[in-house]
Amino acid sequence: MVGNIQNPDYETVSAVCEHCGSFCVFNRIDDIGEPGPYSGRPVTCHVCGENFWIHGDIINPAYELLISSVHGHLETKRYMQCVAILGQAWEMFFSLFAYSNYLYRPFFTSLELGHSVEHFDRLSSQLYGATRQYTFNPLRNVLINTVIERVHPQTLQESEAAICRIVNENFGKDRKKADIEEFPNAQVRDLLKQLQQLTIADLRNNVVHQAAYRPKRAEVIKCFEEEIDLLYNAKHSLPVYTFEYWRFKSGQRRRA
Repeated sequence: MVGNIQNPDYETVSAVCEHCGSFCVFNRIDDIGEPGPYSGRPVTCHVCGENFWIHGDIINPAYELLISSVHGHLETKRYMQCVAILGQAWEMFFSLFAYSNYLYRPFFTSLELGHSVEHFDRLSSQLYGATRQYTFNPLRNVLINTVIERVHPQTLQESEAAICRIVNENFGKDRKKADIEEFPNAQVRDLLKQLQQLTIADLRNNVVHQAAYRPKRAEVIKCFEEEIDLLYNAKHSLPVYTFEYWRFKSGQRRRA
């Protein structure tokens, strides 16, 4: 349908102009001004200059938008771009784990219905400060250490103390394999072991740094298929969900 958003990804959305029929690609920041998702908004055609309405954006988490873009780069054999994107998607996923566990879930699932926006924003800034310099391995280690230490705050008051532990106990450090082996839940234990063995981090470093390594398709497929399957397993097992998801679940509970 004319005006419907097509091919949405992390950076762009596309739509056919209802006036001249031109296919327009809009950068979410430069052309539209904010990242979306867009339930509906006016845009300006690049060809005829007329305004028209776009709608129907997707609401997937940002890391999923990056992952979906890998298909196109695989088709054109741009394997270096695939590796860079997958590494970034993992970092965004690990970061989302921290926000989901330490902030979003306790905010929406506790009985403290009178949460203040100021308190939430302060804790969000605190969490950002605790993790802002972390790259792939430290972000992954925050997930692993959080799960092993069973740090799952249920209220914002608990979150404040829990976020301090990320810094005070250096949750960005590598965890000994023996500590993971002692974790009682076999399913989660296996998941954590696989996260320690991810190959995408080293492959991404070889690609984007001085060596500019050109990966083989088989290396990319392993990262894209096997390891991304692990990401989605972790998403549902831990769980790792967005602010919008926890807000929706909270609304469901209140209506029940």
